[in-house]
Amino acid sequence: MLDMMSVLMCPQCRGTVAREGDSIRCRSCGASYPVLGDVPQFDLPKTEAALNTTDVGGDRDHRRTFWDHGWEARFQSGDHAFLNNLKSRADWDAYFEREIPHLRSEGHVSVIEAGGPAIRDKIVLDIGCGAGAVGAMFGHSGARYIGIDHSRHAAMYTLRHLRAAGGDGFTAQGNAETLPLLDNSIDVVYSNGVLHHTPNFRTAMDEAYRVLKPGGRAIIALYAKNSIQFGVIRLLGFLRGKFSRRDQDAWMGEASEGAWRTQGRMNPWTETFSAEQLREVVRKYGVRDLVLRKNGHPIMHIPRVGPGLMRSSLVRRIDRLLEPTLGDMLVMSFTK
Repeated sequence: MLDMMSVLMCPQCRGTVAREGDSIRCRSCGASYPVLGDVPQFDLPKTEAALNTTDVGGDRDHRRTFWDHGWEARFQSGDHAFLNNLKSRADWDAYFEREIPHLRSEGHVSVIEAGGPAIRDKIVLDIGCGAGAVGAMFGHSGARYIGIDHSRHAAMYTLRHLRAAGGDGFTAQGNAETLPLLDNSIDVVYSNGVLHHTPNFRTAMDEAYRVLKPGGRAIIALYAKNSIQFGVIRLLGFLRGKFSRRDQDAWMGEASEGAWRTQGRMNPWTETFSAEQLREVVRKYGVRDLVLRKNGHPIMHIPRVGPGLMRSSLVRRIDRLLEPTLGDMLVMSFTK
């Protein structure tokens, strides 16, 4: 079994940590991190008032608030509430029997780049573990799983799902920009649809590279700049008078991630990337075997008419032809 303490470190000073009852304490700087329901909490706000604020801006506390309340709403009564009904290994087996073929047919990163053989018997870090279904699938496939999420609710639900599916590993609440993990401790770094929500993307990438073992594989999926979905969002922004880079950046957050909105909270940050940008980002690492591909349904994201058009088998075939150039997700993988 994966020993949590064998890979954790203090995210503030990078010192050695030790478990002390219901907390994890740094032996170097003395920082103490609570452990709630077996989930270490490495990046909590300084006050409960900060966690509950509705004044959502761009700083760390506000980003955490948006995602934490959003995930809790989706788990309790939203589109992910069904996961709470999967309580046993048999329940998850039946779910994966249906879901994995579907994901494969969709070209999803979790079964293409990160399919069973790529993760089996490996220490896999999932940055932004979210709803926990992928974490349960990785654990079910034989990975030694670590899930990190800025949302404490997401980290706790993911651990519940991982254990119910019979997986090995742990989860923690933390920040992608200061991962609480030792250098060169991870075999596979996986992140799908997450790192485009951190304003300090390059810092998050530095952290992902830092924790990856030499010879390890990074698999990271991000929103694609050159796509129908985000081209439409930018166009709508221009039509609303969002002409400057600053206004466009703010609009990209405001116009996306509506499923996580609670009590008027708006998504603080969303960024999109081109293949050229990602090649430039990883160039300094000197990576090997860099592969980039597009994924996602371009036609589905045409406003108002897209979902209806996709009912046609001809349109679905056209959609597949457009996917490599106009898909909304850009999947990057490389070896350290």
